[in-house]
Amino acid sequence: MKYISVVVPEDVDRALRFACADQATTRSKLVRQLIEEYLVDWRAQFESKGGQLIESEENDSE
Repeated sequence: MKYISVVVPEDVDRALRFACADQATTRSKLVRQLIEEYLVDWRAQFESKGGQLIESEENDSE
């Protein structure tokens, strides 16, 4: 896996912490899930407009 850093306003951080507590999960896991869901939707829209992603042969988790 790769690491990224995200800077968010305090109110977003507070809401994220509450959501994580409510779902008994970590911030990292919840943010990762939200990003993955967003990218699935984005990719579907992108490809429906005729876009085509270039798949890398390298393993992106290095």
